[in-house]
Amino acid sequence: MMHRQEIEHIPVFGSPSQLFKPVAREYSDGQLLAPHWHHAAQLIYAESGVMELSCEESFWIISPQQALWMPAELPHRLKARGQVSLRSVYFQPDALPERFSKQPQSLVVSPLLRELMKSAMPVTSSSQPSSREVHLMQLLMSEIGWAQEIPLKLPMPKDNRLQKICLGLLADPGNDCTLSQWGEIVGASPRTLSRLFQTQLGTSFAIWRQQARIFAAIPRLNLGEPIVRVAMEMGYDSAGAFASAFKKMMGVTPSEFRTQVV
Repeated sequence: MMHRQEIEHIPVFGSPSQLFKPVAREYSDGQLLAPHWHHAAQLIYAESGVMELSCEESFWIISPQQALWMPAELPHRLKARGQVSLRSVYFQPDALPERFSKQPQSLVVSPLLRELMKSAMPVTSSSQPSSREVHLMQLLMSEIGWAQEIPLKLPMPKDNRLQKICLGLLADPGNDCTLSQWGEIVGASPRTLSRLFQTQLGTSFAIWRQQARIFAAIPRLNLGEPIVRVAMEMGYDSAGAFASAFKKMMGVTPSEFRTQVV
């Protein structure tokens, strides 16, 4: 893992008087943002398209259904999946309430939060407390604090054998190889791999694969693909089995999740 000193720092604020800065950017399919960090905290939201974000040894999806809260000074990298319209709102850390998380969090984007991200305006220390931009900032911070956290991220292992399995599943989420079959591919016993999943990732092979499948399903649901097709190509026997797994991890069914952006 690279140290922060070795990773590019990208300045966000031109002066200490800037407290709150919304930014909109467009990214082409496959475009990469190399590892970098900001002194500012950041709420990252894909108004359209899907962005993958890696931070330390974990992996998140940013889509129209979910935003990512990124605390200040954490190195991260991004990759666009398809054409992406990305909106970020940067915050001076000193201007944030103490309750805000010091760790990345994936948050459900409510209709109000989505509109506030689109309507946000820059705020400086000289902005009038009664101004529209300050009211929007305060409401946005309140909505971030109330947003439902999505307890879904993909930790990545250090062991080379486990990395081959995890990268293989990310490339082909519908892969139904058993742990024994993966063991033959990577040269390890199922018992060793099972132990490594628990010690390095804190979860089982089955649950990690389930998470990888849900992550892969999200951008396809966002594109309006039929749920049955997505379920089949993610390795599920039926749409019902997919919906059950999806709800267990996301708190809503695939159809309910998709309507959150309507």
